[in-house]
Amino acid sequence: MKKMTKKEARDYVKRWRLVDRVLDEELRQTSIETKFQKMDAAYRMAVGLGFLPKLKALKQETEKEVRQRWLRLKTTHP
Repeated sequence: MKKMTKKEARDYVKRWRLVDRVLDEELRQTSIETKFQKMDAAYRMAVGLGFLPKLKALKQETEKEVRQRWLRLKTTHP
C-alpha cells in the first residue's frame, strides 16, 4: 500500500472537513417533521431488529441499581 504524503493527508482532511460542513448545514436546514420521521424510522428498525428488549432490560437493571443506592443512603444516613 502506497504511503500518503503530508500534502495528500492535508488535502484528505480538508475534503472531509468540507463534507462535515455541508452535512451540518443540511441538518440545520432539515425540518423538525423530517427529523422526527427519521427518528421514528430508526426506532421502528430497532424494534424490528429486537434491540428494544435489550434496552428495556438494561433500563430495568439501571433502575434497580439506583433503588439499591437510595436504600443504602437511607439506611446509612438517617
